Amino acid sequence: MKAHFYHPIDDSLEEKAKAYKEAYRAWLNIEASFHFHDQQGWEDRLGSKEDLQKAMETTTNTLEAAIGSFSIEDLNTLSQNGLIVGDELEHLEAHHNKDTKASIIEARKKEISNNRAESSSFDKGIEREK
Repeated sequence: MKAHFYHPIDDSLEEKAKAYKEAYRAWLNIEASFHFHDQQGWEDRLGSKEDLQKAMETTTNTLEAAIGSFSIEDLNTLSQNGLIVGDELEHLEAHHNKDTKASIIEARKKEISNNRAESSSFDKGIEREK
């Protein structure tokens, strides 16, 4: 189980949207921390590189958990009701589109692999008959 801090109060779309927005803001903040870490004067205030990496891992896990809690139908409702807007919505939609494309590609690869296996066993059957 990966460490995260995605814990909406309940399973309502509104609460999941609030928790996603919190995770998104934390992700933006840790990204900024990485950017400023190497600049003079900030290295002592932001913690060590290892601390930032651990925080990034937890924040990324949180954001992924939040994104995974929404269905495609939820995205439409979130957008229509203005629960998530702007960059937050774009990030959520992009992540969902990427996951959808990846799952379609994986399904297609499995299908091709299965067809090859069936074709191969069919070809072996023909060779035995000869």
